[in-house]
Amino acid sequence: QHLPVFQHDLDALTGDSQLTNSVYFDNTQMELYHGRLEKTPSAIAVRLRWYATEFPGSLIFVERKTHHDKWTGEMSVKERFTLKESQVMPFLR
Repeated sequence: QHLPVFQHDLDALTGDSQLTNSVYFDNTQMELYHGRLEKTPSAIAVRLRWYATEFPGSLIFVERKTHHDKWTGEMSVKERFTLKESQVMPFLR
């Protein structure tokens, strides 16, 4: 099974557009992916996210997002903290 992969022509990005990079984490059964796809109540996503900048050594956000449907009256929640690029691999180990 193949997940969608989006590739962008970086030379075509103009103006103040910002490139967002994300790496999502899941288990071998892809429970988090399917939970979000099927809109399971309180489905979560766990990811690393960073934004393209002109400066090396950018900050990486470690995020957990819990999805709630608007009709429930609950707001989706994004919890995150930052790591320096050099701290990511030691953190994941």
